Amino acid sequence: MNRSGIRPPSDVHNNPDLLVWAMYQLGAADRWIDVEEVYLKTFELAPARLSWRTRPDIPDYKKCAKALQELEDPRRSDHLGLVDKNGAYERRLTTTGTSWCLEHADVLTALYSGGVVPSASSQGDSRKIRTVTGTDAYLSWKDTGEMTSTIWELADAFRCTGDSPASIWRARLDDHLRAAERNAHRELAEFIQAARTVVDEEVAG
Repeated sequence: MNRSGIRPPSDVHNNPDLLVWAMYQLGAADRWIDVEEVYLKTFELAPARLSWRTRPDIPDYKKCAKALQELEDPRRSDHLGLVDKNGAYERRLTTTGTSWCLEHADVLTALYSGGVVPSASSQGDSRKIRTVTGTDAYLSWKDTGEMTSTIWELADAFRCTGDSPASIWRARLDDHLRAAERNAHRELAEFIQAARTVVDEEVAG
């Protein structure tokens, strides 16, 4: 295949790039890899993208299989020519696929091997996470390990007001906690739980 039809990695997290990089990490340049091994590796690299909705510790086989189908779809994929197929269950990188990984290793490492990879439906999550982790309340808690913020400072972090009813506080905290858990952001989840203690003590109802 003409390599001009293969795009370089996107600077936005996506499943096709992730799958090819996972195969490279597994040594698929030199051997056939079972697709289940590929699925486990992609889950290891990006658990938030490929887990069950209610069990972020468990890989979702259907999500993984769908991602592989999209990678190999002859009508839609812009990664055709990177991966060889041996029946239903074995995959291997082509020479072109190996060269693609080597050529773009810095970008792929930064996106998929250097930190948390967000979930596929994470635009809203990313906004919530970015907003809270940029606040004085969060940064102070992260620096000291102690929750010293006032209810008004927490209100700024979670887009409430100090006199918002308890039901609003609970909804905002729960919403942000789900975003943190979906994206494996443990520090933020811990901060939210610490904030919840303050809210429970200071907000009536």
